Amino acid sequence: MSNSYDIRTLEQELNLLDQGEFLGLIQTELAALRQTLRDHQLAFGGKPKGKLTLSIEYEMHKNGDVAISGDYKITPPKTPKAMGAAYVNEGGQLSLHSPMLRRAHEGIRDVTGERDIRDA
Repeated sequence: MSNSYDIRTLEQELNLLDQGEFLGLIQTELAALRQTLRDHQLAFGGKPKGKLTLSIEYEMHKNGDVAISGDYKITPPKTPKAMGAAYVNEGGQLSLHSPMLRRAHEGIRDVTGERDIRDA
């Protein structure tokens, strides 16, 4: 038989911690995480992920009361790595000059002289 003092939901349990401040803090930070996920998707696209890890510890005392403590961690989405591109030249140095362009800058090739004519 239950009475009005029974704690039936997780929300009621979390409200016991720090006189309700704990649950309020989690809710505030989860709202910020949801906004971060939205901003991250707008900035980088893809399917960003965030996570809430909640830990609740119980300690039974000799007289029958239970001490409840809680901790949480919010993990925001990972920001993509910074990226760039360059080429490595013959000396092992990074260069913005493509080795493929080097052929284009070798000068004009000589096309004078005898050539075989082909039918198309």
